[in-house]
Amino acid sequence: MGYFNEDQEIILDSVKEFCETVLAPRVATDLEQDVFPMDVLESMRELGYPNCTISEQWGGLGESMVLHSAIEVEVAKTNLSMALIGCSNPIATLVEQIGTQEQKEAFMPGLVAGQGGLGFTEPCAGSDSAGIQTTAVKDGDEWVINGQKTFISFLGIFDWYLISARTNETDQGGISAFLVHKDTPGLKIGSLFDKLGMHGSNTGELFLEDVRVPQLNMIGKENHGLRGVLSVLDEARMGTASAAVGIAEAALEKAVVYAKERIAFGKPISSFQGISWYFAEMAAKISAARALLFEVSRDFDEGKNVAAGAAKAKWFAAQVAVEVTDRAVQICGGMGIVEDYGVARLYRDARVIPIIEGTDEVLKIVVARDVLR
Repeated sequence: MGYFNEDQEIILDSVKEFCETVLAPRVATDLEQDVFPMDVLESMRELGYPNCTISEQWGGLGESMVLHSAIEVEVAKTNLSMALIGCSNPIATLVEQIGTQEQKEAFMPGLVAGQGGLGFTEPCAGSDSAGIQTTAVKDGDEWVINGQKTFISFLGIFDWYLISARTNETDQGGISAFLVHKDTPGLKIGSLFDKLGMHGSNTGELFLEDVRVPQLNMIGKENHGLRGVLSVLDEARMGTASAAVGIAEAALEKAVVYAKERIAFGKPISSFQGISWYFAEMAAKISAARALLFEVSRDFDEGKNVAAGAAKAKWFAAQVAVEVTDRAVQICGGMGIVEDYGVARLYRDARVIPIIEGTDEVLKIVVARDVLR
């Protein structure tokens, strides 16, 4: 591929082997039955996949975002949910980047071992992240948090949640971010949602009732917590872009196998010009999405601002995943809608991606602002 050195190629080869021998057998038996395979996640943690870009000082691999993206592409070819949770740890990245030394020493070991997730979305605050209603009130050396979060992924699996809360009704911004452990009194899991795709991830509501956390747990500046979170969203969007590329690649591969084996009018349907042109279009779009993903990943590694780039990569890759999986279903005909063949699952999972970590509409606003500034 040209992006990786010999050691990194060895890591990627091991990822492919892990997906084939460990993860793939658990997709139908566990993940598609909404049973989360915790032992598989623990294996991914031991191999360092979630903490690829975390420095070795804190137990990470200290590798590049380019390698991280490539790992997530490979895992997503097998399963979306495990790619999202088993190949990312943005909260640990955030604490390493903007946390104080005291916070790093207090939280990094636990975040690297148990990971952290975002708790920002509310019933009336999704894309409008500044419209949250959850509050945090200072009480001595502690903050008391009350509110409701929704569409929170991997409930009960993450050890930590980064919770946004309104800490000042008048100050510009007025929102702060707090690390809350899943076992903190007052933190309760509500209803879980039955979703179109991304099975295996417990997604639902999170309630905070007089949840108390010390001042140490405030990540970033008081009343300006969203500023720090924006960098987390950049990384999360790159992760979903990686997952989209992986899903599209898997769908293309399955469709190619089917088209070569399916005989119609005495020859494989892959020999028909109309079908072959579909494959040309699918391959070109996947290559473009992959190239954009790795371009943004390199920019990230070079310390550049990737807000607009991550938005472009996620938006474009999501659209490619939806288009390619839709075409794969059509090419495979009846087998395309049979669950056991796997294309139907890729189609369902692909449709989730234009919604999570920023809708297409919001990402277009981010990109347009960058173009027109």
